[in-house]
Amino acid sequence: MKRALVVAVAFMMVAGSASAFAPFGHHTIAALADKYLTDKAKSEVHTILGSDMVKHSNWLNSLRKKEGMEHTKDWHFFVLDANGKSTTTNENDGVVQLEKAIEVLRNRANHSEESVAVALKTVIHLVGDIHCLSHIHIEGVEATKDFEFKNWNEGEGKESKIWNSRWYNVWERTYINRYTFFTPQYYANDIDIHARDKRAEYEKGTPRFWAENSGEDVVRALQYFNTGEPVPTNVIQRHEFNHTKCMAKASYRLAALLNDIFK
Repeated sequence: MKRALVVAVAFMMVAGSASAFAPFGHHTIAALADKYLTDKAKSEVHTILGSDMVKHSNWLNSLRKKEGMEHTKDWHFFVLDANGKSTTTNENDGVVQLEKAIEVLRNRANHSEESVAVALKTVIHLVGDIHCLSHIHIEGVEATKDFEFKNWNEGEGKESKIWNSRWYNVWERTYINRYTFFTPQYYANDIDIHARDKRAEYEKGTPRFWAENSGEDVVRALQYFNTGEPVPTNVIQRHEFNHTKCMAKASYRLAALLNDIFK
């Protein structure tokens, strides 16, 4: 049975936190993207959602927990072929659902208000997911399934600790622990300071290009994380810039996409 985006309409007001690249990751991406929306795009977003993007940026994580909507968990993942290309037409793939949602927004006059709201929230969420390395699966590369690795941290005079981590878990935990008064807006501003000079470059491309671009980042990162041995914390910390880059790409691309749709 075909799984269309419109089946989510009945659950469009679902909100809340969940695991994965959220809530902090999605909230931060939405907060930074909102900063670069045109006045017209921002007005359209507020009209459709009844608020800014941050409030609704994590909704797709909650949707998959609802009875009858379990299949939407697959929408969070983006499968690339063995050559790192996004060629899938699978209805359950994230890039296909993202393209479908974009099409609804571009032709919103032909759709109900509920369908348009669902499409917008789906776009906001999946543009975030497509830039999270844990959401990119490359055929034939087993390590890309959830991008889980062991983190090794030598304690100060204590026993060393080893635990399983995923790409997004490390950075959200690190950043939040670093700043006592953490907010998504604060995190967004920090990312923008470090990446805004690359904004014009990052904004380019289509969802399929973005998935392939993230795939390239995955391959590079696996040179350090796909060893089968615990990765020392000091090695992991060297890659914080790469995570910041992924977050910046997601934010700037989301803003550019919505500005184009609502121009």
